Amino acid sequence: MLRALFLILMACILLAGCVTPSERFAATAAKLRLEQESIDSGLFRQRIFSNARARKTNATGTIHVYLDGDGTPWLRQRWKAVDPTSRNPLILQLLHQDESPAILLGRPCYHGLSNVPPCQDKYWTSHRYSREIVASMTRALKKWLEKHAFDNVVLIGFSGGGVLAVLMAPELPQVTTVVTVAANLDVAEWSRQHDYAPLEHSLNPAELQLPINAKQIHISGAEDRNIPPRIIETYAKRHHARYLSLQGQNHHCCWLEVWPEILRLFYTFRT
Repeated sequence: MLRALFLILMACILLAGCVTPSERFAATAAKLRLEQESIDSGLFRQRIFSNARARKTNATGTIHVYLDGDGTPWLRQRWKAVDPTSRNPLILQLLHQDESPAILLGRPCYHGLSNVPPCQDKYWTSHRYSREIVASMTRALKKWLEKHAFDNVVLIGFSGGGVLAVLMAPELPQVTTVVTVAANLDVAEWSRQHDYAPLEHSLNPAELQLPINAKQIHISGAEDRNIPPRIIETYAKRHHARYLSLQGQNHHCCWLEVWPEILRLFYTFRT
């Protein structure tokens, strides 16, 4: 065991230091000219990444709020990750393509905050969609909106971020549209499909009657084996929402290539 740790340490030294997922994510954001700030929801500290249009002091109208997926809660499905931040910066690249004012609202305990109290690894595993997480996300966004003059909010959630978008929307009167992409909209069914332990301490949109007055678009990848399209389609039908399945898309590929077209779609849909 000690020998293995020594070899890992030496490898890090030879590679000029181990870079954490949070550091890589932040570096990608900086390269895309997204500015990072911290916000305290009163429950957790969180990060927000904003594009230049969102930072304009006279910006008004509609803000697009991106919500990322679950990142990497587990390593090899066995060990709880020390840093759950996404290893794949897809959400940043999607935001970068968006010509509207846009921010990424980071999740509690992600982006270098996993050791900041009250963070514990349960908040990115069993409690990843818990009432505490949803409340913190909602409060953080409300606090950010108090300092910016945007009247309307479009929530855009990828994968697990889509779950949070649906759960947050009823608490935010500014939300006009909810867009989910490859979202896990039935947490219990998803767990059964993959034979995972149930997320007993998380909320499940499929089991709640959510009074969402905003327009909803739920998009699946036809070849997605992580979130089967029928989970998304069933949820969309139940809530009389628009459903779109895209051929050639799986859970991670190739959303970046089709994102401009999807943006045009929901621009049309919300007007």
